Amino acid sequence: MKFEELMSMWRKILEISEKPEPDEYKLLLKITFGGMLLVGTIGYLVYLALRIAQGTGMT
Repeated sequence: MKFEELMSMWRKILEISEKPEPDEYKLLLKITFGGMLLVGTIGYLVYLALRIAQGTGMT
């Protein structure tokens, strides 16, 4: 695929895209931040479980 074709495709995508409504934007933000919080919490819990399993404790 040539660079000109790629730019043409991106231009078409940008032409048909629309700015989200405020309520839709807020919902997307809530979903995004909720997902980040969930992944972070799971990661921290795994970290704690591994520290406890290794016997290093919280010091």
